[in-house]
Amino acid sequence: MSKKTVYIIRDDVNHPKEVIDPVMERVFDAERWNVVLTDRARDLVEHVAEADLAMWFTNGRPEGETNLSVEEQGIIVDRVKAGMGMLFVHAGLVLIEEDSPFYAELNSGRFIEHSPHHVPVTNVPVRSFDHPITRGIEAFTATDEHYYCQVDTSRTDVWLLSTSKHVTAAGGWAHSVGQGRVAALTPGHTTDALGNPQMVQLMRNASDWAIGLI
Repeated sequence: MSKKTVYIIRDDVNHPKEVIDPVMERVFDAERWNVVLTDRARDLVEHVAEADLAMWFTNGRPEGETNLSVEEQGIIVDRVKAGMGMLFVHAGLVLIEEDSPFYAELNSGRFIEHSPHHVPVTNVPVRSFDHPITRGIEAFTATDEHYYCQVDTSRTDVWLLSTSKHVTAAGGWAHSVGQGRVAALTPGHTTDALGNPQMVQLMRNASDWAIGLI
């Protein structure tokens, strides 16, 4: 099987590459994946035809750059509809407006608020729903920044719940968009959460699911 190419958008002041990149080496086997690391969402826009999977850890707008335009988001949306996988992790869900193509058409969910401090967050696969992404995954607790997201549950499947002392919220969801697939995970701010073996396996599973391998 030929290698797949993943564009990983990461690295900002609150989500540095020093935390993310070592974990990505555990998620993406070099024998199976070509990994492109960038802090610019526009790198994906400009090379979107090369990507089998796009993975977002940040919004990809470095200082001095503007947000992606509706037209630029539309280029990515069209590529997903044509078969590219999309995976949002934690801060990749930030700055997605309710009327934007990323929410209205991809329905990835969107960040609303987070816990005021890092707290223990327990992430549990939904018991009543069997999804390929959570097969073999056990509940895990990690100190994290607990995200609360708006998720249109009429158009996606929620397969992970995340609970802290503050609230229980959707922790992971996924669905098809045209010929492509979109998945999201809200954990992952801290090394404790992102590097947890169960979280690493969730990202492996979500990546394989998003490109149709499982």
